[in-house]
Amino acid sequence: MLSKSQFEVLYCLKDGASVSQRSLSDQTGFSLGKINRTVRELKDLGYLSSDTRISENGMKELNVYKVDNAIILAAGKSSRFIPISYEHPKGLTVVRGEVLIERQIRQLQQAGIPEVVVVIGHMQEKFYYLEQKFGVILVTNNDFKTKNTHSSIYAAREYLHSSYICCSDNYYPRNLFRSHEYHSMYCTQFQDGYSRTERGVITNTNGLIISTQKPSEHIWTIQGHAYMNHDFSRRFLEILDSYYGVPGTDALYWEEIYAENLNELPLYERKCLSTDFYEFDTAEDLRRFDPDFLLSNNTHVVDHICNTLDVQANEINDITALNAGLTNQSFRFSCKGIQYVYREPGKGTSAYIDRKREMIALETARDLGIDESYLRGDPEEGWKISYYVEVSEPFDFQNTQHLKMLCSHLKKLHDSRARCGSTFDYLSQANLLLQKISSSNESAVQDMSDIAKEIEKIHASILADDWPTQLAHNDIFESNLLVAQDKLYLIDWEFAGDTDIGYDICKLFTTTDTPKEALDEKLFCYYNRQPTEDEKRHLVGCAAICYYLWFVWAIYQNQLGYNYHDLETKWYKRMRMYINMYYKFN
Repeated sequence: MLSKSQFEVLYCLKDGASVSQRSLSDQTGFSLGKINRTVRELKDLGYLSSDTRISENGMKELNVYKVDNAIILAAGKSSRFIPISYEHPKGLTVVRGEVLIERQIRQLQQAGIPEVVVVIGHMQEKFYYLEQKFGVILVTNNDFKTKNTHSSIYAAREYLHSSYICCSDNYYPRNLFRSHEYHSMYCTQFQDGYSRTERGVITNTNGLIISTQKPSEHIWTIQGHAYMNHDFSRRFLEILDSYYGVPGTDALYWEEIYAENLNELPLYERKCLSTDFYEFDTAEDLRRFDPDFLLSNNTHVVDHICNTLDVQANEINDITALNAGLTNQSFRFSCKGIQYVYREPGKGTSAYIDRKREMIALETARDLGIDESYLRGDPEEGWKISYYVEVSEPFDFQNTQHLKMLCSHLKKLHDSRARCGSTFDYLSQANLLLQKISSSNESAVQDMSDIAKEIEKIHASILADDWPTQLAHNDIFESNLLVAQDKLYLIDWEFAGDTDIGYDICKLFTTTDTPKEALDEKLFCYYNRQPTEDEKRHLVGCAAICYYLWFVWAIYQNQLGYNYHDLETKWYKRMRMYINMYYKFN
């Protein structure tokens, strides 16, 4: 086995040229004296010729350390990298005129890496061209939706030998890859300050990582690419196999599995400068490196913003992902000192949302002063741009002032007698979703047949009450109620439509776990009088049907791959509670 200095000298001489000892010292970082001793050792071993050229035996010895391949992880959704990630994976982002993953593949191939494997998943079809253009091997990670990066290595396990492990979204100003590596290693950069996400490392005097810490502060942290030699890969795969599919492991990064077993997985640190490579977690991270990146990455989102606000792409800044909403994707951004919110419709929402109806409702709400945040939207594609509302406090149904502001908005809407010309029928919406569910899981629908019959009876009964049918919001929950000082915005009119106004009024009491006690108090705020027994019966029936729809909606979303199992259970219990309450009024 070669010493570290012997390996580095042979690596510098691998192309067959004779290099001066001064140059070897500069390239390796070893002192001139150490280089002199190492060269003598290599000559004595027959690995160097008298004129300091690598010999055939020297090349054979060096090739023991040959890198077999590189595995590039590119399966993830990169949900924080909005708005680019709406349309293509982060690895396909153009940065300073080059596609990130293409630049990395070229650097690997130029470094002499014979095989490049790309693990794909999210929007995988967008990576197919790489196979033809660069001759890479594509491997699909079928578990990318439910598992973290360890699943990508598991998907490519047959290729894990003497391998680089790379991320598709890293940018290397200069080529850091090598055709040979002395031992397993992970690149590090110094973290000056606190980080919740980066993993810090502590090493011994030889650079071997002996412990890690996360979160980290004022420490070298693992970032960039790693290298696993044959022994490391073999043992890592054995450990990975013992983890895979075990409850509680889905969210693990592969580095977390390493950190839990580092005594069995010797990994050395390779310290890098902050300018040696860049990771872009968000669009704002990339903006600092490439201010014009939005101009290079033409997306429909950027076009919508530019056309709506009459701005150039490089005037869009301060992009920040928002977590509000169950399926839609939204982000905040600034243009010319004004903050806005862009809403992109979520996958599958076209199955149950009429965007034309939504836009009519938004315009009506804006004109009535109920939602003055709305700016513009598209009834065909479903995107929407609004002014950003700085919330002063969360909406609270138990707060009397908040409740009065909401009732004022509802009265204003209901008194307007506004209509959008399109009906929103809760039961029809639920049945539409049930049809989609039954196409792949018929037994789930059959199991709900008794519930459906109960809901149909209640629906027929409240229809017979002949309450006013007009524009209603239909989705009044805390997340759609923004309090800005003494002003309330009732936002997100996706489920709006002409329907029984009882479906709006019942939301005043459905947010509490003790609705029976809250009925009179909450409804008095709306009616400014005590509600009648018939009014309460009608509104409790509306509440049961509301939660029936949300219960079915959660089942449908779970079928699409989202995780709303907790909400499914919660909304089932609420639906059951209101069904039972309704029976007591009859």
